[in-house]
Amino acid sequence: MKSGAWVLVSLCIGAVFSNAATAQSDSHAACDRDCLVGIANDYTAALVGHTPNKLAVAPGVKFTENLVPLKFGEQGVWKTVTGRRDFNIYAADVDTGNVVWIGIVKENDKAVMMAARLKVVGHRITELETLVGRSALTGADKVEAPRPAFAEAVPEAQRLDRQRLIAIADSNWDAMEQGNGRLAPYAQDCERYDNGEQTSKGGSPAEGAPDSGGSLDDRSCFGQMNSGRFNNGNKVYPRRIWAVDREHGLAVGLFTPNVPGNVREIKLRSGKVLAADASELLPFTIQQVEMFKIVRGQISKVEVVLGPRVPYGMRSPFDMKTLWESRP
Repeated sequence: MKSGAWVLVSLCIGAVFSNAATAQSDSHAACDRDCLVGIANDYTAALVGHTPNKLAVAPGVKFTENLVPLKFGEQGVWKTVTGRRDFNIYAADVDTGNVVWIGIVKENDKAVMMAARLKVVGHRITELETLVGRSALTGADKVEAPRPAFAEAVPEAQRLDRQRLIAIADSNWDAMEQGNGRLAPYAQDCERYDNGEQTSKGGSPAEGAPDSGGSLDDRSCFGQMNSGRFNNGNKVYPRRIWAVDREHGLAVGLFTPNVPGNVREIKLRSGKVLAADASELLPFTIQQVEMFKIVRGQISKVEVVLGPRVPYGMRSPFDMKTLWESRP
């Protein structure tokens, strides 16, 4: 073969590999915030429309609902959804390709809060992790709209780094486990909603000011954690972050408090002893998704999707290496 032919063959082969590399690069191009939120919207439309085939999903997409692996598009809320409300909160994590949507759907015509985490790779959904708020505690049918703070961008100069946002969210659970509200930075405007029902309002006392002494009457974000009411052997594990949205100051994750059921007397910070409720005298795990809005380093708003109680120690497949992995 003449040298000119070798050059031609070489150029052709190079073009093939170049085109292949470009195609692969395009298929795995980063999905920015608009892209991630768009895919989340595609999901909610497909869910309510019962059209999972319209979604771009990877082969072998992994799907769970309330910690249980199910068939994507065929089981769980895919079968029972009958509509949705115009209620949407998003956290887009462009660094990991995760997007979280919190909204309200109608399940057999009953309003329920719902959270979904979508993992996107190459513009395809590879994981769909959902939690449907089928809990007796709910205000999903009457909550008017998402609080606007979740959609407000944080000025670039005030944005916290990823690890700091995670640490602040995590401190909420340290405060709960230890019955010490000062372990977490609650803003004065802190509000918490569980399945659309407001459950707390108000933040930490001012610097150097006395607190309520652990009174159960203090229903602030700080006071509820500071009372010691949750000193019933509760251990929050796993604590797994679903997404961090630095642009909007959001950290959201799946958190599972575990109550062993053997604590009959709860010692409050005030010194009083509270007899455990009969419902706490059996082992159970609480499944909940919590989204924290963090402003100037403080927890300002908390949106919670609270699921039903499940057997003690139950975990999502996304939290297990093997079924027999040791647990704390």
